[in-house]
Amino acid sequence: MSTSHYDILRRVQQLTHSAHKWSGTLYRNSSVRFANETDLLTGEGSFKFGGRWNPKGIPAVYASLTPEASMAEALANFRYYGWDIADAMPRLFVAIDASLERVLDLTDRSIRQRLGVSMQRILADDWRKLQHAGTISLTQMIGQAIATVGMDGLLTPCACDPAKTNLVWFPKNLDDNAKIVIRRADELPN
Repeated sequence: MSTSHYDILRRVQQLTHSAHKWSGTLYRNSSVRFANETDLLTGEGSFKFGGRWNPKGIPAVYASLTPEASMAEALANFRYYGWDIADAMPRLFVAIDASLERVLDLTDRSIRQRLGVSMQRILADDWRKLQHAGTISLTQMIGQAIATVGMDGLLTPCACDPAKTNLVWFPKNLDDNAKIVIRRADELPN
């Protein structure tokens, strides 16, 4: 199946009715430097640098359904670049209560089939390498299409452990019904 921007966008448009509400607790970790409410919730970092599910220029916030998945994702990123894990510390974890209206669940095999992508293709997508080469990756195309059609975000398998799940949301798409609240935000460093 073709994976051009147009084809992905068309398939995502056909899946808008498959988006559903999602509520629960998410976990996000950050270096202490960016451990403030603004940096944790705006998607500014991914806007500037891109991410697995968003090309540069689209703000997205990445979180995990468990703290273990959140840490595993961070460690996988450091290892990808060959950074000393000890130099990436300290890390600060936050719990986020979220309620979103329109989330596409890419952990659902039937959704991936209708989108025309396999779990294997999603997990093998080396978005960093492709982005560095000036190309948008498959996962970035999918995320861009989801953001373009106005969905709040997506559930996706963790790249480092597909048994774990991440939720990525697009802050600019959230309406008044969405809720994103960091628990105990008053205790974050300024």
